[in-house]
Amino acid sequence: MSAKPRPPAKTPRRRLVARLRGDRERMVAMIIERVLEQIPDYAPTVAEMLRPTTNAMIDQLLAALDGQRGPTPAELATFVEYGRERARQRISLEGVLRAWRLAIRLLLDELAAAAPASGADDRLLLQMTNELLDIVDSAILAYSRGHREVELERIGRESQQRAEFTAALLTGRVGPTELHQQAQRYGLDTGREYRAFRTRPSEAVTAEELERLLRQALHAERVFLTRIDGDLAGFTDRDFTLDAPVPIGFGTATRLADLDHSFRLASRAYATAAAFGRRGTCDFTELGLLPAVVADPELGAELVRRYLLPLGTGDATTVLVDTVAHFLESGMRVEATAARLIVHQNTVRYRIGRFEELTGCDLRSPHTALQVWWAIQHARLG
Repeated sequence: MSAKPRPPAKTPRRRLVARLRGDRERMVAMIIERVLEQIPDYAPTVAEMLRPTTNAMIDQLLAALDGQRGPTPAELATFVEYGRERARQRISLEGVLRAWRLAIRLLLDELAAAAPASGADDRLLLQMTNELLDIVDSAILAYSRGHREVELERIGRESQQRAEFTAALLTGRVGPTELHQQAQRYGLDTGREYRAFRTRPSEAVTAEELERLLRQALHAERVFLTRIDGDLAGFTDRDFTLDAPVPIGFGTATRLADLDHSFRLASRAYATAAAFGRRGTCDFTELGLLPAVVADPELGAELVRRYLLPLGTGDATTVLVDTVAHFLESGMRVEATAARLIVHQNTVRYRIGRFEELTGCDLRSPHTALQVWWAIQHARLG
């Protein structure tokens, strides 16, 4: 009978890797102990939660080292999943990388300590050390990618939840209990006053650009943004001025529980500013009666018929109406109107008299003056 072939003798590399595999349980226990002691992020974690993945990672590192190769695609996919698992456990990426450094230092120490008994000379030890570091670099990249994926998913979910809460608050769909809970979650003060705002993207500025402008004007954590019917809406506790290419309507300051009222006023402020061609931040309280002019077009049309149609059309009519508008806006002071228009005071008096003659009205009557002002503002809406 022929003798069975003997298995090939183990090389120093194989003996060294075998020694490390034999000590794996002890090394894993040491790694976990040091991680729990030295890295605060892992404090809430128990050893048994870390043991399966730590065992598997050491096995994969040693397998790659034994085969003188880098991690396989399947092993890299496993490292990605391990990174995702740590992220789901709320362990920061910084904490994870600190744990990796701690584990690799221990593994390198064990590699050096086991080298003499395995017949590994200094040259082989240096080669295996460099190989192990290369393997670890690839593993850490995969691990970090998995961790970041979960973090981005979480940020997306939290951003969506914040936007949904903002929309519900602005539209009056948040009850007292939920308001209290969400206010604590987002660091909002239910006793503090906030202002709602509303704006709309246009050909001049996209929604993304508009959002970036708002976040630059306000600290990101101090502004709450959402989308409502295609518009960009939100609230903040800060006053600011922004020279945007579109109007940004602001409501009055109010507490969180009444923020839907502020948002309704912000919506009217935006609609008014847009109708009159204004840009940038626009406060509802600064618009006076203009929101009412926009909101009641039937009344405006009737006042135009009463006070402006009798004037006819043409350049002379335009000059007449412009003079009356300046006269009303200056508090019906002839001197101030003349200075604004750069004309003689008698010219102003003539034009006012001509307007009153053609319309049969008396601008000295406050009630009549308001109606004429309303008619002019409605006509400016086109």
